[in-house]
Amino acid sequence: MNNWNNPLETWLGSGKFDSKQREIGYIVGLNDNGTEFAAWVQNGRKIGREFNDFGVPQRSKTFSSQQAATAWAYKTAKERIANL
Repeated sequence: MNNWNNPLETWLGSGKFDSKQREIGYIVGLNDNGTEFAAWVQNGRKIGREFNDFGVPQRSKTFSSQQAATAWAYKTAKERIANL
């Protein structure tokens, strides 16, 4: 897996907040190298417009298409939010 482009990370918030008033949610990450597509879902916290990783870093999964990677990442993040 060489020559990966710059990753795209998007915030998916839960509307729930921790004791420090940071929104709890997930960072959906996507990346590609032209032939392989990677996705990951990372636990995160958001204050204002900035979000940061929280907890143990997650490994990415590879897919044969960007569509499959995107679908898996958003489905996984939504499932995790539903379990909060």
